[in-house]
Amino acid sequence: MSVLRRLRARLRPTTIAGQIALLVVAGIAVAHMVATTAFLLLHEPQNPDALPGVAASRLGMLSRLLDSVDPAARPALLASGRSLPLIQVEAWDGKAPPGAEPVRDLPVIRRLRNGAGRPVTIIDLSADDSEQERSAKRLHIGIVTANGATLQATLPNDPLRPPRQGALIFTVVFLALTLALLCVWATRALTAPLKRLAGAAEAFGARDDHVALPEAGPREVLAVSRALDRMRSRVRRLIDDRTQMLAAISHDLRTPITRLRLRAEFIEDDNARAATLRDLDQMNGLVEAALSFVRDGQVRDASSFTLVDLASVVQTVCDDFSDIGAPVSVGRSRHVLVRGRPEELQRAVTNLVDNAVKYGSRAEVHMEASERGVRVCVRDAGPGIPEAEREAMLQPFVRGDRARNLNEARGFGLGLSIVQAIVEAHDGRLILENGRAGGLAATIELPLAAQVFAGQAERKPAPVPAEAA
Repeated sequence: MSVLRRLRARLRPTTIAGQIALLVVAGIAVAHMVATTAFLLLHEPQNPDALPGVAASRLGMLSRLLDSVDPAARPALLASGRSLPLIQVEAWDGKAPPGAEPVRDLPVIRRLRNGAGRPVTIIDLSADDSEQERSAKRLHIGIVTANGATLQATLPNDPLRPPRQGALIFTVVFLALTLALLCVWATRALTAPLKRLAGAAEAFGARDDHVALPEAGPREVLAVSRALDRMRSRVRRLIDDRTQMLAAISHDLRTPITRLRLRAEFIEDDNARAATLRDLDQMNGLVEAALSFVRDGQVRDASSFTLVDLASVVQTVCDDFSDIGAPVSVGRSRHVLVRGRPEELQRAVTNLVDNAVKYGSRAEVHMEASERGVRVCVRDAGPGIPEAEREAMLQPFVRGDRARNLNEARGFGLGLSIVQAIVEAHDGRLILENGRAGGLAATIELPLAAQVFAGQAERKPAPVPAEAA
């Protein structure tokens, strides 16, 4: 078996063009083989003299000639008809034996009448034949034409073989199905490495970033697979370098910010001291927000996720805002389980509620079922966001001060970006919509824990043998 595998691997083309050419040639070869087999099984005999239908047609043509010629020439024409194959032709005086009846409507008789081309009377003369002759499946008939020509003949009574239409249709259908199945099988085997490559590329950057790249297949696919593997390594290295750089900047900036805050306390001018402390607080908030954005945008292993009661997370966030006097209310809630990290989900809901309170004067939170699982909607009473600016608002460091009519900056444009990073890491999505009566509705959609487990079971790749590519 291993010898056959090595031989097949050696004979198989290593490029996509070669495999497609092999598929086309194999399809043509199979089509020719099936067509040749059908021709050998269904073709008619090459000698038409051996066919009963041909003999009956020739006898009809002889009777037509006898009816057309002069009566004096009929004996000579009748003598020439004695050389017809499968037929015995003799002269007949036209007298039928006692009890003779018209011959039955047999396929051979119908072929004889068609060959005659004019009305003829055919009498069954087998009453005078012996028992052995009647059992030999041969007809002994007498023929009388319209002009009085008579003859008797003996011809085979074999059933005429109809055209094999059913066998021909079956052959065509079998050929079409064979070629279709061959093409489907070969095409799937050819595109399997491309499908695995597309799955690995799609999973890159997502939470399930563990899809293996194809290691077998056409030469072009292997080249793309190696290039994608190198690209993944470079991107991961860049992300790690960015995270380490921002972490170092944050660590190094906290110390001078703290020293500046201590020095600002000794400023005698109250207005200057307050402005300096406000600027330092803003610098510190910017550093913390940037680190939070980087941390929440990183890819995490799904094994670190746990079951989270989303209603408890929402209620905790709303209670925290209510404790400080913010106008936050919970309209509806559903106790459902999702898979994720509770502190990240809490940060996402907190950012949405905080934006609603800052820019929309109040926040109203609702939970409801959706096609994707569960939906958390945070509504406010603000001016909303124009449709043309919604995509830009999800980008980092993009602020919506003009849309919110703010007189001073109170954020860094990272709140919605952090929410989107957290939601996408949990296989969800963030939707921004303006309400009909005004205000903005920021909606988080997350899959239920049962749906996540079912999706992981479906995406679990089956083992693929090395030679299947």
